[in-house]
Amino acid sequence: MTSAPPSPLPTSSSRRALLVQVLGPVYLLLVFGLPILVVGQLIASVPIPARYVVYLLAPGVLALGLVCTAGVLSRLHVKGIVPGRFRRDIGEKVYGHRRLYGILWCAVYYTKPVYAGFLSVPPLKYLLLRLFGYRGSLDVSIAPDAWIRDLPLLDLAPGTYIANRATLGTNVVLPDGRILVGQISTGDGAMIGHLTMVAAGTTVGAHSVIGAGCAIGMGVTIGVGVRVGDMTGIDHGVVVGEGARVGTASYVGRRVALGPREQVPSGSRAVSFPFDPQTDQGPRTKPCHLPIPTANSLTTLHAGAFQCRSTP
Repeated sequence: MTSAPPSPLPTSSSRRALLVQVLGPVYLLLVFGLPILVVGQLIASVPIPARYVVYLLAPGVLALGLVCTAGVLSRLHVKGIVPGRFRRDIGEKVYGHRRLYGILWCAVYYTKPVYAGFLSVPPLKYLLLRLFGYRGSLDVSIAPDAWIRDLPLLDLAPGTYIANRATLGTNVVLPDGRILVGQISTGDGAMIGHLTMVAAGTTVGAHSVIGAGCAIGMGVTIGVGVRVGDMTGIDHGVVVGEGARVGTASYVGRRVALGPREQVPSGSRAVSFPFDPQTDQGPRTKPCHLPIPTANSLTTLHAGAFQCRSTP
């Protein structure tokens, strides 16, 4: 009777995956348990009359301990928050770091009273964002229910406003089992509206306003002083020139380039031409020029009547 062959040794990838699976729960125990332990020790170590002071300070100590513990642990995994395409496999080095960083960030983000409180007090805001690797300006307004995640990949300029329930999607899941990770940048005074989603690799120029309920695709470049109306979709790879206007409920097709001060009327579609609807592909072309109407203009731009053609 032959003996069974020995089991192969686990690969470095499988060992890494096991380590990530173990560290996740351990980190959560530390993030939530360590502050409670500290407060318990404080209560036990002070005389009874002084315990009332500890009881009053306990919520603040717990909140500070939670953020500091999660932030310090996240520093071990900031190295995995980098642009690129990665397999969604915790056995992979970069994605394993991303998973653990995400667990720690979510522990703070979803403890809403703590997260909202830290965002509203400048010194605490500095502590929170810097611990998790954010390097942009701190003179920004971020709603507590706006979704942000990969803080080292956010480059927000002074005066940036991120409205409630907006999403800065620095990572996008791809159908081939990978994720695409990229930076999101804003210029001075940029505004991203309520429920608007911005994908990886996008830049929003200074003093540009993205309305509510918009979807901004990957690798989009929005110039200075642009206005994008509510409920508008801007597809991947679009370039919107300085001072351009995109009306409400409009769609700008993939890889279209809008020139400076061009306008897409409300309810219109701007697509590249020639355009293949089967493959959703076309050359990067500039749609027809539609200058912003002035008081002296005799041209009326009708919603839904926007026809795009290549320009010489």
